[in-house]
Amino acid sequence: DDGVGLFIDVHEIVDARGRHPVRGRVQAFVAGERASSARRAWTAGRPVRAWIALRSARENRNPGAPSSRLQALRRSHAATGSIKSALRVDVGTGAPWHEAAAAIRAQVRGTVARFVAPHDDQSAAVVTAILIGDRAGLDPAVARRLQVAGTYHVIAISGGNVALITALCFGAFSLLLRSRRAVSVLTLLAVVWYGWLVGDDPSVTRAVTAAALVLAVHAFRVAPQPLHLLAAVALLAALVRPAMVVDVGAWLSFGATLGIVVGASRMVRWAVRPAPPGAGPSVRLARWRIVRPAAALLAATIAAELVIMPVQAAVFSRVGLAGLGLNFVAIPAMAAVQMAGIATVVLSMLSETAAAVAGAAAHLAVAMLLGSAAVVDYAPWVSWRVPPTPLWWSALYYACLACAVHPAWSRPRRLAAGASAGVLATAIMTAPGLERASPGPGTLRVSMLDVGQAEAIVVQFPDRHTLLVDAGGSAGSFDVGGRIVTPAVWALGARRLDWLLVTHPDLDHVGGAPAVVGDLAPREIWEGVAVPTSAPREALVAAARRARAVWRTVRKGHALEIGGVRLDVLHPPEPDWERRAVRNDDSVVLRISFGSVEVLLSGDAGMEFESAFDPDRPARVATILKAGHHGSRSSSGDAFLSRVAPDIALVSAGAANSFGHPHPEVIARLGQARAEVFRTDRDGAITIETDGARVDVRTWTGRRWRLVLEAGWPGPS
Repeated sequence: DDGVGLFIDVHEIVDARGRHPVRGRVQAFVAGERASSARRAWTAGRPVRAWIALRSARENRNPGAPSSRLQALRRSHAATGSIKSALRVDVGTGAPWHEAAAAIRAQVRGTVARFVAPHDDQSAAVVTAILIGDRAGLDPAVARRLQVAGTYHVIAISGGNVALITALCFGAFSLLLRSRRAVSVLTLLAVVWYGWLVGDDPSVTRAVTAAALVLAVHAFRVAPQPLHLLAAVALLAALVRPAMVVDVGAWLSFGATLGIVVGASRMVRWAVRPAPPGAGPSVRLARWRIVRPAAALLAATIAAELVIMPVQAAVFSRVGLAGLGLNFVAIPAMAAVQMAGIATVVLSMLSETAAAVAGAAAHLAVAMLLGSAAVVDYAPWVSWRVPPTPLWWSALYYACLACAVHPAWSRPRRLAAGASAGVLATAIMTAPGLERASPGPGTLRVSMLDVGQAEAIVVQFPDRHTLLVDAGGSAGSFDVGGRIVTPAVWALGARRLDWLLVTHPDLDHVGGAPAVVGDLAPREIWEGVAVPTSAPREALVAAARRARAVWRTVRKGHALEIGGVRLDVLHPPEPDWERRAVRNDDSVVLRISFGSVEVLLSGDAGMEFESAFDPDRPARVATILKAGHHGSRSSSGDAFLSRVAPDIALVSAGAANSFGHPHPEVIARLGQARAEVFRTDRDGAITIETDGARVDVRTWTGRRWRLVLEAGWPGPS
């Protein structure tokens, strides 16, 4: 509703210095109301010229994040950008084949909108996603539920969808032609055309490559071993798209297929015994048509899960048991959605009534698919989040798993290897020893995370209790809380939270909190001034109810001592009226005192707090100040800085943010106050450790700084 996202393959950049031929992909956001009406002209393959503000692609620079190089290799685009208005976008006409493909996709969207959307918008979104790979209309909540349930793969065009298309085309051509080779070749051409039509998504490329290779060898009457065929597909796909070797989707696809090829048939042979001699025809038929297919699907699911489990745990920090049962519903439902969707599109050209019936069938199949995923709402224990474990654990697990299915090994050895794999799987799913990364005895650690133009600060006390102050914002469908904050807390050595403090319910402070509450189960949630009309706050309240967390209100004058560290709430006072809107000056301001060191966390509080601030502390302390409101010009005034006298200043701001934070005047004022400034937009995550007499600072980018107390007076070493 507020804009349109574009992926643009760039051939030339024009700036004040001239023309620069380049190659690379940019993800751009076109803002404004006109973008929604203009988007129909922005189709794949058309040449485009646009005035765009470019910036580096977002990078996760926090504890527990992959290296910068690995993140860059996995990223689908080299830079991001913003375009102020659709009026600044000029679009030409693409090649005839691109225009034809765009027309077909538009026809599919229009048909689905006519015959499926009247039943339910999300049903139409799922049908469109399964038919042409367009997931733009999918509700993020629906996508997340499918991901948690382990069945999201069925709505992303991949092996299952392409296999069904291949089977349908092969069957149709077989009815018309007798030549096996001609049927295979025509099916191959149809599948390649379908892959080109729906786009160059990596999962589509892998699936089409596999189908094309299978059809090619079938045309020449060659019957290779499944493992040899899988290896050939992997090699060919890597040659087509070299970045596949670091693509998590490729790991999951090939890993699941490898597990099915190697393990599923063994499981079925072990579980489904031949009918005993003398058994009647009904028993034999039941074994063949009911028991064996069900056992095959279950065995395939188990074999695939055994292989991909460490990857899911390491990359997505999630494992579960839901997929073992839900695939019995999700996979047939996906096939039904795809066939009903195809029937809707084809029949719409012949009969409105028939198309309406097919559209209703597609809606019912989607309802079955989405309804199966709802099990995670009623039984959340079937899928859970886990901290990542060391890489060598996964390597050892795969070695044991390979030995367990190796035909040359004796049965006792295979059983021992299988038992060892089970022990390692349990370790991967529980991550023992996580707490070793927590600060040492007698050490207070404060970590400001890099959450873009938002805020999240982890406070770890000497007695291993943990407080999270704010939880980052929300970036559309990107789950900042679950994808950035939770893994960072784990990497810092905390398995769960004791307290979560929300300074105020602005989205950039509370947006990631519901996911964090679900992952880290804080015992208590603290807030300052309540804003009952705030939607982000209501989402957090609902998450708190599900987690059964205690909800507390904190005000000026409240204090708490934790492991020798004192917490003082300095703001806000008791409000005079019920708030109808969120106010920055209602932010909770927290002072953390430990020995001769104090940390002042001010949220988004501005001059209203700063003008009345009284330090009320010993003069000779080392002070760490979190600059108010991301370094906004309205905060960190001269008089306030004079009273605080900060030695270190922390600024949480997004790189190249549109607000211009931190403001140059604020940086100048901090410089005049002789504070050493650390900024998340330049330094990434910032970690501070102190024993009450010395302060050590280190950043994600490798910057280090130390503050020591000499003769009772702080100064940099």
